[in-house]
Amino acid sequence: MRENFNERANALAMEYWRLKHLLSKKDDEERLEEIERLLERGISGKLRERLEAEARVLRKDREERMNAMKNLEIISGELLELTAEFAPNLDFNGNFFPYDSEHDQLSEDFFRAITDIFFGNPLRRIELRDAVFSSEGIKVNSDESPLRVLDRVISLIQETAKKKMGMQNLIDDIWRRLSQNEYAFIVLSVLVSAGRALSKEEIKEISCRRDSEYKELVKDYDKKLMAALSFLVSDGWGHDIVRENGGKYEITGFGEWIWKVCNSERGKRNRNSQNNADSMSSMRRIVRFFRR
Repeated sequence: MRENFNERANALAMEYWRLKHLLSKKDDEERLEEIERLLERGISGKLRERLEAEARVLRKDREERMNAMKNLEIISGELLELTAEFAPNLDFNGNFFPYDSEHDQLSEDFFRAITDIFFGNPLRRIELRDAVFSSEGIKVNSDESPLRVLDRVISLIQETAKKKMGMQNLIDDIWRRLSQNEYAFIVLSVLVSAGRALSKEEIKEISCRRDSEYKELVKDYDKKLMAALSFLVSDGWGHDIVRENGGKYEITGFGEWIWKVCNSERGKRNRNSQNNADSMSSMRRIVRFFRR
């Protein structure tokens, strides 16, 4: 299976979008009714031949559409199962991992399908802070070891697929650990919304401004906030969630991905990670959810 991962993934993605397209063809029923009405009136000639041929296709589509939802669930499951053992056929060229020339490239349809399943938002590429994964390959945008970044990208995709399948996965493990520290959510929300590296003072200032009422009720708020920051940059996460560099702190691509995946799954209907990050009260609801 791994030897032909790209080909298998592309075939499943093609079928995924065929079924999605089939389910979206709501005008076909009206078209079929119009054709059948004309055929019943007794038209003949080439028009009848063409309409009968079209009607056969539309009837077949209607029958397929009746089973499309079930089939889509099956295909989605197969895509997740394959992605949980994500092993794209790649080559290596410095900071770039193109696809192995002996295999097909992963198609845009694959990326659109898997991000549609992950987030309900089909994307032609997966963009992280330190890498871009597309139909061209994996481009590393970091001074880190390319192999280390590649390991992180593959891990993220595998673990997200496992999460969607309800299997044991690193993302849920990390999220549960985070849920034990409410202040870690506050720090993460600040870093996500900032989109850049922040100093300790900037983190405290932004947190205070956005959550002033809560701060007034909590003793040693700033101290707990800084303890949470140390918690986030500590070891034991599998991959770094927050990274410190020159006295400034920034959420990593790994941490940002986890934030996006988990907030998306916790019923955030607007699927807007920025709005999620700006809502302190939503963070507390998430914490309470996991502590139950």
